[in-house]
Amino acid sequence: MRSSELWKYLILTSICEFFIIILIAAFLIVFYPSLTLYIILGAVGVTVVYLIVKYRIYRPIIEHRPMDPQDEIVGKTGVAVTDLNPRGQVKIRNEVWSAQSASGFIPSGTKIQVIKMEGILLIVKILQSN
Repeated sequence: MRSSELWKYLILTSICEFFIIILIAAFLIVFYPSLTLYIILGAVGVTVVYLIVKYRIYRPIIEHRPMDPQDEIVGKTGVAVTDLNPRGQVKIRNEVWSAQSASGFIPSGTKIQVIKMEGILLIVKILQSN
């Protein structure tokens, strides 16, 4: 479900729940007219607290943007686990990945940098030390 659809759903359910609170308050006022002020204040208080709690619960879910693995790993550095001639394996953030060298042979143990991701195959180059 997209973020905008989720917001619409939350707003519509909140409106329905608000009307339920109004109906309960109206029902209580009919049977306890001497408590009208307290019933109204209670209904308003319950509504405000409910909306604040609902907002705080759902805001992180709605604002969370799933990261694309490519955005997360491109540019990261690691080390060649096997010789890359042109393919082999590299270790990035304690994870072993299949990789292909963009610049020819890379011996194992060489520091590398990810320059591109094609599916689950990383395209790497030798990391130039400054």
